[in-house]
Amino acid sequence: MKFRNLSIKYSMMIVLVAIITPLYFLFAMINYNSIRNGILNNTQLAINQTRINIIDTIISTEKSYELVSTYYDEMMAESLQLFNAEYETQKGNVSAIDLDAIKARYHNNLDLYIIDENGVIIRTTFPSALGIDFKTVPDFYQTLTELRQRHDPEISHVTTDLVTGELRKWGYIPTADHRYVLEVGISPGSLSQFITQLNYTDLEKTVQDNNPFIADITVYDKNHIMLGSGQTETDPARIAMIDTVISNGTDQIITGDLGLLDQEYIYVNTFPGGMNDSQKVIAIRYQYDDIIRQINGTRMATLLVFLTYTVFSLLLIYFLVTRSITEPLIRLTNRIKGVSGTNLDFFMPVSGSNELGQLTQSFNELSAKLQSTLVTKTYLENVIDSVGDILIIMDSDLKILRINQYTRLFLGKHCGQIVGSPIDTIFDSSSSLRDLQAKLILNPRLENIEGTMIKDNHQKTTVIASISAYCSEDGQILGYILNAKDISKTKQILKKLEESNLFLKKQESILLTQSTIDALTGACNRGCIFSILEDIHANTPLLYATFSVIMIDLDHFKSVNDRFGHQAGDAVLVETVQIIMDNLRKSDFLGRYGGEEFLIVMPDTTLNEGYQIAQRIRIKIKDTRFYHDRIELTISGGIAEWDHNSVSELIETADRLLYQAKKQGRNTILRTEKS
Repeated sequence: MKFRNLSIKYSMMIVLVAIITPLYFLFAMINYNSIRNGILNNTQLAINQTRINIIDTIISTEKSYELVSTYYDEMMAESLQLFNAEYETQKGNVSAIDLDAIKARYHNNLDLYIIDENGVIIRTTFPSALGIDFKTVPDFYQTLTELRQRHDPEISHVTTDLVTGELRKWGYIPTADHRYVLEVGISPGSLSQFITQLNYTDLEKTVQDNNPFIADITVYDKNHIMLGSGQTETDPARIAMIDTVISNGTDQIITGDLGLLDQEYIYVNTFPGGMNDSQKVIAIRYQYDDIIRQINGTRMATLLVFLTYTVFSLLLIYFLVTRSITEPLIRLTNRIKGVSGTNLDFFMPVSGSNELGQLTQSFNELSAKLQSTLVTKTYLENVIDSVGDILIIMDSDLKILRINQYTRLFLGKHCGQIVGSPIDTIFDSSSSLRDLQAKLILNPRLENIEGTMIKDNHQKTTVIASISAYCSEDGQILGYILNAKDISKTKQILKKLEESNLFLKKQESILLTQSTIDALTGACNRGCIFSILEDIHANTPLLYATFSVIMIDLDHFKSVNDRFGHQAGDAVLVETVQIIMDNLRKSDFLGRYGGEEFLIVMPDTTLNEGYQIAQRIRIKIKDTRFYHDRIELTISGGIAEWDHNSVSELIETADRLLYQAKKQGRNTILRTEKS
């Protein structure tokens, strides 16, 4: 049997099955992948959050150690110097050094150690440490060897003792003959009264309990020791991975089949630099059995939903096709067979014996009786109503004869409320019927007329309209057709665009100001002041008779930052700029040259005039106490006047004079005479 001879009902069923089944399958796969990706993403989020929590816990705990650690730094530095001095007094005889006396001097808060060049503790006030050979800890032995060859002391952060597992803080100083390293350490009891040691075993157990994706977790120090248990890692592969992480200072990951982390080695170094004694590696191994089960369950559920929807849809389609298409077509065919005396000549080739074929044959039988085409009123009404814009037909006096369905819905009025009324009744008072008639007499076709229509709820809407005349065969105007579009939303968009353009212009002005002004002091930045200087140089002597430049530098400014902090330094810079600006003229320009150095450009100013202004600024700054009356400050400067030289030469001259002023004791302004 040919496909074209099948019943429409079964033909459509086959087509729809061929279309809907792949679509449902595609939807099911998209939904499954979305759920799967959501599960995997949530898993990754949980892993990342756990990772962040572990790192934050370790770093915050070690930083809390450091708050207490700094309390002992001065005492340890002093004790190291005393220890070293005693070594020198005994002329290198370590047996003659009274370690207990030194320990007693510091109220027994310190333990003392003497480490020989072989890395062995040969004397100590801490008996259990005597004889420890640090060559068994190669990394630390290397650190001791490097320390013994230097001259300066080194004080560590709070770390875990390799033997006892207790929190300790160490200080080291090499002897002048580089034979020994003298070591002091804060006793465990002194530290434990202020801080509580992080229990890595409890931390690891808590993390595993809270995150089902973690199979095991271990925290190592840089010597491969498992923090918490105190055991040393023996797995060569894991030791190699720990060494790689420590040496590179970066994390290492191993990815599994699902694209998720299988193993992760996280690098943590709370206090970089120095002895790097806070380096750690967090080794985490993950397992995803629950996730795999959940994904498999989702796959089965998706397949079940797909099959259910497919079967239900096919049954529904069968019912709808039978009810909505096949039966109406049969009824329509029977009615068409009884039609006679109609006005359409229609012919269509017969392509099969199904319902459509029967319908086509009926049309062909009907077309034999039809000879002419008649456009009926109903047909014309349908054409007019199919227009998707405002359409109004008027007579020659601009009275409304007909409106389409869109216009009725747009205005919210019935035809009886509109038909027979002048066109100006649906527009506001700004649209005059007399003015419109006068315009149409001059031009029977008007375009792009903007007006305001009034809806049934008195809401006003802006439209743009065109009016065209329609004429009889002899050219006489029978009436007019108005076609209009609602542009109220367009005008709102244009208004928003204008507001956006104004906002962008304001932002452009703000960005231009930020690009030329120093954010801290409010003076011109370096690029801006150089641009001003080059412009003045280019216009001298055409616009300016001459000009001078002053280079100013704040004396001993570094000590302000060192003693009072950078916040105080910033405040001093801001107050200094304000004093300079208060003592300059409106025609002068001030720019931040760099750091605490400033450049003043003074058009139409001779060397002597500029020198007087510079001296006034110097005296004012000298007499001012800055930063809540806590800081005294002076400035030094050099001033040079243009003498047909280049900008770079002028700056170089002023800078050289500034340098000489510094050498002559500061708080000085130097000038040079024109050649």
